[in-house]
Amino acid sequence: MLQNHILLGFFWTLYGVFHSVLASGRLKRALFARLPALRPYYRSTYVAFAFLSLVAVLWFQLRLRSPLLLGPLWRIPGGLLAITGTTLMGICIRKYFLSLSGLRSLVQHSEVPNELRIDGVHRYVRHPLYLGTFLAIWGLFGLFPYASLLVMNVVVHGYTLLALRYEEAKLRLEFGAAYEQYARRVPRVWPAPGRRAG
Repeated sequence: MLQNHILLGFFWTLYGVFHSVLASGRLKRALFARLPALRPYYRSTYVAFAFLSLVAVLWFQLRLRSPLLLGPLWRIPGGLLAITGTTLMGICIRKYFLSLSGLRSLVQHSEVPNELRIDGVHRYVRHPLYLGTFLAIWGLFGLFPYASLLVMNVVVHGYTLLALRYEEAKLRLEFGAAYEQYARRVPRVWPAPGRRAG
């Protein structure tokens, strides 16, 4: 049983590494230099690959026999966290649906520049999608406190915090002083009293 949970942790780590490598600007620049015709289809292909590999890892996880770690008292706070996190994720995904899904690249073949968003939930945290993800997965653990879900949460949470450093570096390069000013006023993931965009 322990061996399967270690394997699960490896699969989640591998999923995160593939996700980051395939999203890296360096890889995309090298690939597009050799095969420019791929540019309009890369994002949608990447999203499809990410989705299918996510389904594969979840399929493995759901088939594991895994012990329960917490009692039923955690179900109510877990449910509230999961609902809050899922709602926040839904708001973010709806806001960015075209670019996150890769559909924008199929509709507009020219490169569409990103814009620095500091409206809505971005007034309170710089990465609300990650905040929603953290709330949702830890809330889910309160509802279904299996060891396999704890393994997933630890890897996903840790890897996301690590990947955020690189994402922030890319945003600073892309938006320069505007992002620096935004970062000074607004927390990265967890809201803080008195810190928000004007």
